[in-house]
Amino acid sequence: MLVGKRGADATASLGVGEPQLKRRQVETGNCVVDCGAYRLLASCYGDKGMRKQMEDEHVIVPSLLPFQPALSPAYDFALFAVFDGHGGRQSAAFVKEAFPSELAAQLLLLQQEKENGSSSTVSEEKAVATASAASAGGLTDREMKQVIYGACRKVDARIATEIPSCRDGCTAVVALFHGQQVYVACLGDSAAYLARRKDRTLHCIPLTEVHRHWVIEEKERIARMGGTIENGRVNGSLEVTRSFGDISLKRYGVSCVPTVKKFTLDPALDEFVLMGCDGFWNCWTASEALNLASEAWEKEIRSSKVHSRPVDPQNVSKQLVEHVLIDKKSQDNITVLLLKISRK
Repeated sequence: MLVGKRGADATASLGVGEPQLKRRQVETGNCVVDCGAYRLLASCYGDKGMRKQMEDEHVIVPSLLPFQPALSPAYDFALFAVFDGHGGRQSAAFVKEAFPSELAAQLLLLQQEKENGSSSTVSEEKAVATASAASAGGLTDREMKQVIYGACRKVDARIATEIPSCRDGCTAVVALFHGQQVYVACLGDSAAYLARRKDRTLHCIPLTEVHRHWVIEEKERIARMGGTIENGRVNGSLEVTRSFGDISLKRYGVSCVPTVKKFTLDPALDEFVLMGCDGFWNCWTASEALNLASEAWEKEIRSSKVHSRPVDPQNVSKQLVEHVLIDKKSQDNITVLLLKISRK
């Protein structure tokens, strides 16, 4: 499992004539994942910006098999995630370590139940498997959602029991790839977008939903559970309405159950998936971000040819982060995970 490196460029300069980010803390990670008809070139870059500490985490897992060797390849997924901490980094660090294994455990449990002829799913709610919903690895969309829900509930419960003194929380954006079937789950305001080129135009397709107080269903759930929205925050303290951690607010309707979307990847049209924390997306439109990513990728290809070196996806993710920190003057932790789709 590749979870990135931290602190390697703690005092790095951003270049001649550019503003310096004091006590800079950087996270990086690169990986190539074979997905059958295409390859994913995964690259993550994160910078703490002007904050006192880096509270973002990321995960790049090419396969879940190392976590559960008994897992059938039909139930295996490549996992990519960004966890954006708030109020501290305990929750984000815990989720980074716990989520891959819990997800693999939920998939194995479902596999065993199906092998034994059971019709139940891994969550408290029972799902009816239907042929029309069949998807990756012979799993139905309903089953995959219950697997993801179960993993999120398990991880969140473990935060409360294993680190009961934890007072912080984290949002999440998670992408699971199995061949051309992709599931994207989100908690809070971290987000992911798909760049799809059609008729020479780059289209920006949202893959996540925001969980904030202005969403009617979110506001109603908080009120139903006895919580309040004060100054745009749950009980006056939390901006998002779904998250990992935030133990004291769970009784007031802050949920750890994510929104899950599925899409079928088309290697002939789809260029990349861009995932990031809210600090990245808040500074500009998603279309602007995806267009800059596309331009930066073309520039990286040209540079690699000129200098006779391999293409390095991290140069692209780094450029995106530094653009937000320097040109957009963000003060937040910034983390971006770029998943470049490469046809074989």
